[in-house]
Amino acid sequence: MKTAEHSTSIIESFFDDFPQGGNLLIVAHNHPDPDTIASAAALKEVAKVMAKAKTTIAYGGLIGRAENANMVKCLKMALTPIEKIKFDTYDRIAMVDTQPQTGNNDLPANRIPDLVIDHHPKAKQSKHVKFLDIRLDYGATASILSEFMFKFDLPINKNLATALLYAIKSETQDLGRETFKVDVECYRQLFPLANKKMLSKIIHARVARSYFTRLQEALDNAKIYGNTIITRLKSIETPDIVPEIADIMMKMEGIAWVLSMGEYDDAVYMSIRTTNKRKNAGKVMKTLVRGKGNGGGHMQIAGGRIPTHGKEPWEIQELKDAVVEKFLKTIRKDKETAHQLIPQDV
Repeated sequence: MKTAEHSTSIIESFFDDFPQGGNLLIVAHNHPDPDTIASAAALKEVAKVMAKAKTTIAYGGLIGRAENANMVKCLKMALTPIEKIKFDTYDRIAMVDTQPQTGNNDLPANRIPDLVIDHHPKAKQSKHVKFLDIRLDYGATASILSEFMFKFDLPINKNLATALLYAIKSETQDLGRETFKVDVECYRQLFPLANKKMLSKIIHARVARSYFTRLQEALDNAKIYGNTIITRLKSIETPDIVPEIADIMMKMEGIAWVLSMGEYDDAVYMSIRTTNKRKNAGKVMKTLVRGKGNGGGHMQIAGGRIPTHGKEPWEIQELKDAVVEKFLKTIRKDKETAHQLIPQDV
């Protein structure tokens, strides 16, 4: 595991190698969340100060969750759909909160990023990255960039401070999930710099009517297996609803595991949440997607995706049944003990 000093030197070395005034592309993960968005915005500011770089932030998919879309809008953050990017026009490519060929970003397979900054376990293809900054003992990628900016006294305006603060807040669930000392310290330093009214506006974003439709569907379909909840959604408007439903289900008293699933754009998206300290949610997710798709995560939180292009509805149903069976087997739960979270009217 790299020390903060070692990792800081990686970021410095990247900009020492960067052509002054050059073009930098920063790739966020698909359906970007606050951590990848804020981290990209912070790296853009670092690049401006250290290399006078002209930077573009690119993403794939949708910014669907109300809070995330509101964050981008309120803080006036410039993001470009990755399908509009002409990769040959950039001198360097960086990735934040994601890594090459992990299945959660749309960087072409023939493009190797020059810099990766992430707090997830090292992916196989990352061995080809020249400047690799991975820190597993940070609760958010935003903390890596915040720490760097504070160490070198780089300017952090109110909008960026608000973005970074919200990223750490959401990624660690108010410093309560997989949080390290560095996350708390960065949060403490960012708080006085942030726009509190704007932060409140982001957190309490209005949601579309479809949100409540999906919430009702998730509650109706939710089944309890001891201390575990599993719920399924069919067609969803955005993949962001899947982890949001998982977070909601984890609030139930006595629940230690949640698996939520939903179908979007020829794929089944999955999220796992757990309070179990003896098993790793990321490893459980890798077991579920092995040989079928991509996924991973941390001790308490994980996400995955299995493509379903060309499959018939019954085949997708069988796929989800197999995922549920494997999930219960992996966490050692008896499928036959299931009952509805909300009893259905007879």
